[in-house]
Amino acid sequence: MSAARICVFCGARAGHNPAFAALARRTGRLIAEAGHTLVYGGGGIGLMGALADGALEAGGAVIGVIPTRLIELEQAHPRVRDMRIVKTMLERKTVMMESADAFLTLPGGIGTLDEVFEVLTANQLQFHTGRCAIVNHAEFFTPLLTMLGAMVQDGFWFDEARSRLIVESTPERALAALAPG
Repeated sequence: MSAARICVFCGARAGHNPAFAALARRTGRLIAEAGHTLVYGGGGIGLMGALADGALEAGGAVIGVIPTRLIELEQAHPRVRDMRIVKTMLERKTVMMESADAFLTLPGGIGTLDEVFEVLTANQLQFHTGRCAIVNHAEFFTPLLTMLGAMVQDGFWFDEARSRLIVESTPERALAALAPG
């Protein structure tokens, strides 16, 4: 993929498995090394912090988007120079979507799911055509993928839209799959 702005959704918490933080850091590094710009939620802790650290350590460009209310809670990353301060979570998602060419999802919580579902809905309705990938590391997203399959099977989600969702087990494979084909 030529240089792109890759938006990554992931947890503001690190979770219990240290492999998730290592995954986030590696993903940030891979994005930077490929010459892409990282767009993310602006946090300096949890998986978000590890993601940004990986990109920054590799000399990459990083755009953070964080609501004023979360600057302290998510500890806005102090080394991200392009930090866009917004008022609401809805505005955060809008700015992240408008700032990105493609989307990658790593493990996270309910906020991460909210973000990825926003993109999947916008993609299905053709409000945004950016490709979307999920890194199913350690089968973290397998229950969600089963549910998405049931939505298709039962006629609540179009198979065509589901087929556009890229699912890979590593960030390397996910980033390669995001490349236009």
